Amino acid sequence: MAETPFRHDAEASPGFLLWQLTSRWQARIATALQRFGLTQTQHAILASLRWLEEHGGPPTQSRLAEQAQIEKMTLSKAIRRLEEDGLVARLASARDARATEVALTASGTALTGEAIRAVEEADEAFFAALDGPARQAWMAHTRTLIGADRAASSDEEHSPARP
Repeated sequence: MAETPFRHDAEASPGFLLWQLTSRWQARIATALQRFGLTQTQHAILASLRWLEEHGGPPTQSRLAEQAQIEKMTLSKAIRRLEEDGLVARLASARDARATEVALTASGTALTGEAIRAVEEADEAFFAALDGPARQAWMAHTRTLIGADRAASSDEEHSPARP
């Protein structure tokens, strides 16, 4: 029998557990968003846009990509669709001639508010198995992993190219 490449049993693999958790959570969120006709990417953009409008002034596409953690080309295509659906408008930035600002329309603001509430209800139901301290610990560990990955990604981006 050939030597196995696996380091862990499936249930002891952190990556496989994360995959299972993410798949289950995404299914719940997709179900919550179905009645709004939104994909998860579209919702992430709209919710991030709403947050930036409420907390950070007029958002540019670049700031929106950073906030939503969505690749710029994917974001641009999704914004084009949201604009066609009448949920957002793109405007030339008054502050920076190179930038494009994105704003929710009135119908986009209303739909986004309803979708955020539905997603937050789905989140609450999904994470209900974790009591207060367990949920706080899970969130702290998750933030640690995200921060470590951002730092590693930043280091890789600023490292000299290898031959």
